[in-house]
Amino acid sequence: MRSFIAVAALAAVAQAQEFDWDAITQLTPVPDVDIPVVYATAPATTETATTIAYSSSASAAAISAALAANPDDSFPLDSALAKRAASPTSCQAQPTGVAMGPQATDDTVSAFQSYAAFASAANSAAVPTAVPSGYVNTFSNLAASNNAYGYMGYTLLTSYNQQQCADKCTKINGCQAFNIYFERDPLQNPDSDDCSLASTTQIKCVFWSGPVTSDNANNAGQWRNKFQVVIAGSNGYVNQSIATPAGYNAGVFLGKAAINAPLDCTGDDTFIRSIQVGSGVFDANLCAVACNQQADYARRHPAPAGQFNKVCNFFNTYILYKNGQVLQQSCAMYDQTWASSYAVNTGETRNGDKYTIAFSYSFSNKTDGGKPRYPCNVASASSAIVSASLQSYCSSLLTVAASTKTVTVTPTVSATTLTTAGVAMKRQAAATPSPLQKYAGSIISSACALVATSGAVVTSTATAAATTVYIATSTVNAVATP
Repeated sequence: MRSFIAVAALAAVAQAQEFDWDAITQLTPVPDVDIPVVYATAPATTETATTIAYSSSASAAAISAALAANPDDSFPLDSALAKRAASPTSCQAQPTGVAMGPQATDDTVSAFQSYAAFASAANSAAVPTAVPSGYVNTFSNLAASNNAYGYMGYTLLTSYNQQQCADKCTKINGCQAFNIYFERDPLQNPDSDDCSLASTTQIKCVFWSGPVTSDNANNAGQWRNKFQVVIAGSNGYVNQSIATPAGYNAGVFLGKAAINAPLDCTGDDTFIRSIQVGSGVFDANLCAVACNQQADYARRHPAPAGQFNKVCNFFNTYILYKNGQVLQQSCAMYDQTWASSYAVNTGETRNGDKYTIAFSYSFSNKTDGGKPRYPCNVASASSAIVSASLQSYCSSLLTVAASTKTVTVTPTVSATTLTTAGVAMKRQAAATPSPLQKYAGSIISSACALVATSGAVVTSTATAAATTVYIATSTVNAVATP
């Protein structure tokens, strides 16, 4: 099976971002996973466990190489799912299971599903003190197992032991969740009508890289010829901690919502783009590699004069569902960090289909979390000037020549003199209008320069250390002198 990364741009709409439906409609749900007992081909014996190997570094290298060659490319990425072993022969013996269940007195489906000891074991394993450390219990005592994202294998247990299951999950690269349950299985492979229909109880522990929830616990069993497989006492557990990609702060768990960032304080949309990573395993590191690749590319290819160069410093990754079925792992990239309070996008309904989000995490670059093009206090002062129609005050404060190339800002107690080659801009000692009195003189000067020049590169002198900020229509450079 081949999977892909599809570039998808979200529309910037004031304080909302919409899904790119052209890209999403090309995605098909991830097929459900059937988890039978795995049979070896030779010798004719059965296995009671299997683990799916996954290499995050290999997937990350594939993404990095493809995006380096073409940042807008869609490319194939091999699925991490392994091939299934050969099917067993008719009437071949299956694992004997555990000595637990109603088979000795009533070997029927109804007796299995209503067996009180199954419910008792599941409910006891769901109480807070019984939940494995680092995990949360997401559902308990259901009559169905999960079809989640990123199948990582399974094992048969000799007892209903959620801690043992958690320990195995923790050791598997990529495993983030597990499902433990009782399953009614045949003692013989029932492909022939001549095979015995006697049953046994298996305790299965199934590993997933995506979340197991009551919503995707939809596998109630199956018919194997004339034998009915059913499930009881099904519990789900999710590890809410996640591996932190190199160079990023620890992930913030956002649950069933994605970041829906507003415009920043300068009126800019901080969203860059989103991609879908189809590795078959939920892996935040893949999004980190894509974010880093975008940032490197942006730095190597500066934006044209007068445009702001957006560099990825923050990403939100989550699983996108369509009508409860997994589509892909998504990565949304931003040039600024946003708090969890902005995780308000829970999906939407379109053309009768319901799109939802789960297992959402955000990660911020540890070195540079991003910032607005110019300081928010300068933006606020500029807005106050426009709102109060104080352009004339700015004109009296600053005289700007059209030929200005470089501006030196030197704050003083009584006035600020701004000099250029043959041009002087002088801040008058006139009283500061009340809408601007809460701002420092240097902030007012910078805000007036923004309003007057309609596109300067301004340096804020609000702090001791000068900070260069960039404006999308920049034509003037300003250097602060403390």
